[in-house]
Amino acid sequence: MSVPGDVIRKIRRSKKMTMQELSDSVGVSKSLISQVERGEVLPSLTTLEKIAAVLDMPITDFFEVESDEINEEDIIVRRDHRKKIIMPGSPVVYNLLTKSLKNKIEFLLIEVPPNVYKETVDTTFKHRGEEYFIVLEGQLHLTIDDKQFVLNEGDSGCFNSGIAHAFENKTDKKTVFLVAVTESFIGS
Repeated sequence: MSVPGDVIRKIRRSKKMTMQELSDSVGVSKSLISQVERGEVLPSLTTLEKIAAVLDMPITDFFEVESDEINEEDIIVRRDHRKKIIMPGSPVVYNLLTKSLKNKIEFLLIEVPPNVYKETVDTTFKHRGEEYFIVLEGQLHLTIDDKQFVLNEGDSGCFNSGIAHAFENKTDKKTVFLVAVTESFIGS
């Protein structure tokens, strides 16, 4: 499977474009483009869409499967090889637990540092599908369509992710929760 960074680097170079030119056109730092190309982070959907537009290619080309051969790298994500999705201006870390963004279910481990409020960090989403979750550590404040819920370690649930939803950590300790989304919020 191609990773977005490999495809971005290949297309950028074929267009004889520097990292700086790409970063200027997209409106992100050269450092972010470098991290993406090296496979250290996955950019936000918005940034990926801008990169695709600048490189004049469909966003789906970033995630093409290149081979039918199945090996460990295609199905197993080792803890120290997880891709991290970083939203601009957000301290929240989205750890991708699957190899592909084209699965029927997206699987993420989300780490929210202490004192993350939706008024200061945009953690609001709305996308097709359903979202299933379990709080593994700390306390999660979940807002779904203006209704607020306080969830503690071990609490779980699901909801229609087509309804605007946001999460916050209003405590002084890290919150970690697991999410399974039936349609990828990254590619929606």
